[in-house]
Amino acid sequence: MVKKWLNIVYKEKNSTRLKKHYREWADGYDSDLKEWGYAYPSKVKQILEKYITVKKGSKILDAGCGTGYVAEVLKALRYNNIVGIDYSKDMLRVARSKKIYKKLVCESLSKKTSLKGNQFDLVICTGVLTSGHVGPVAIKELIRLTKNKSHLILSISEAIYEKLGFKKEIEKRADEISKIYISKPFIALPNHKSSARSRMYLFQKI
Repeated sequence: MVKKWLNIVYKEKNSTRLKKHYREWADGYDSDLKEWGYAYPSKVKQILEKYITVKKGSKILDAGCGTGYVAEVLKALRYNNIVGIDYSKDMLRVARSKKIYKKLVCESLSKKTSLKGNQFDLVICTGVLTSGHVGPVAIKELIRLTKNKSHLILSISEAIYEKLGFKKEIEKRADEISKIYISKPFIALPNHKSSARSRMYLFQKI
């Protein structure tokens, strides 16, 4: 029987068990996302092509990078100065095999990381700020890592935007980031019946 990984990982509240789930899912993760029609790579591509200009040599952080599935679109757009961070060493093992990243870091975004602040020209965090994963506390850290006047691209599920405090946290950071663009709601995994509706958020650090 094929495990219903999406339901399992988004309902899991225990970080140790969540890490175990991703260890078991890591090798099949990309094929599952492809089958489910994972929308975030195309949404990131759209933002980079329509709403902001990011030079090819820019330093990019893929926060909660997983297997590097979203970063594949960055590579296709000829970005090559990419750092990935994720708390699952098994997902990072898959990411490393793709040779997309300059550096990979195995740490959680739920607390201050070891990365130096104010260093990235672009921070991308998709499919991470959601139930059972990383809460609104991570937004402070993502802002810290972003250079002044540079951008953050975040995805946040509609169902938990207010409920889990993301709206409140973003409003609290109004003197640190400004909204540039918010997408219309879309289904993150259109070929999966349990998929949530999300929005893409583009911010600029003030």
